[in-house]
Amino acid sequence: MVKNYEPANRYLRYELTNSGTPGTETSHYIDLARDLSRVNRRLYRQGRDYHVKKITIVSSNTPNADNRISVSTIPNTWVSKMAWKRAFDTWNRMNREATEQIAGDIKGTWSDFKVYMTLDSRAATPLNPVDNGGNAFDAGMWTYSQLVSPDGTTSADTFDLHMLGAHSGSAGAWNSVGLINSYGESRATVQGADPNVPAVASDDPLVNVFDYGTTIDEVIDDLEGHNDFPPYDIDEYPGDESNGPKPCVVQDTTLVDGRATMAGFTAMCGLLEFEAKSPIANDTFSVLVELAPGKFRGVHAEAW
Repeated sequence: MVKNYEPANRYLRYELTNSGTPGTETSHYIDLARDLSRVNRRLYRQGRDYHVKKITIVSSNTPNADNRISVSTIPNTWVSKMAWKRAFDTWNRMNREATEQIAGDIKGTWSDFKVYMTLDSRAATPLNPVDNGGNAFDAGMWTYSQLVSPDGTTSADTFDLHMLGAHSGSAGAWNSVGLINSYGESRATVQGADPNVPAVASDDPLVNVFDYGTTIDEVIDDLEGHNDFPPYDIDEYPGDESNGPKPCVVQDTTLVDGRATMAGFTAMCGLLEFEAKSPIANDTFSVLVELAPGKFRGVHAEAW
């Protein structure tokens, strides 16, 4: 049975130009929510998991050898989701408290919480969707969210937000704050040893009542020292300033006979980073991103 979804342009085409130095890998950034909003003339909120069905890449002149293209996303983990939600709640509270004394709602009709993927994506110019003639779709307003803090300054410190990696700036003069890094800095962590077994447990007289050989001692020794620490770093969260600060690769391929296809994946906040290289200077790849059909204005994009 064919589902009756809202009509939507689910196909986003981009022209990706490689480095002017042959063989050098370059990064290119895409915000699917922004671009779906642009081509469909309605708001697609960023705070969702956007399901990419397929990506097709073509080139008219790229040789088979020494080319590569990958696509990466924010890791789709509970840490990423909780860090985003904490920032979203803070942004909402800030706006609510600032407007308590105002009669009426002054929030913009298309107000939405928007973040950058990384500091690198914040500094870059994102790719724009184009038609089959290479014409970019007209842009509207897409402003990334900011927080304002009095901490460390006599006035106000306004800063951007990005998901992965370290903060930029310092107290009173933040440029952009890493949300996963901030989440890890503010949250109590797990205990170092659980349970905290005494190291001399294997020597206890009652433990050794039935130790007719050495088996009991060896078993207790194992229990003392095995798996009483978690299988992950206690202090550093995946996606903070030192533990996987870059996006996670979800698809990786090479062009053969001028063509490659990537399978589907889920992109948190609809944010993508393409990394590409070619043996040809300024080589251009045509990238077609197909979104899966679904209930959110014609595409599959789950809220959390």
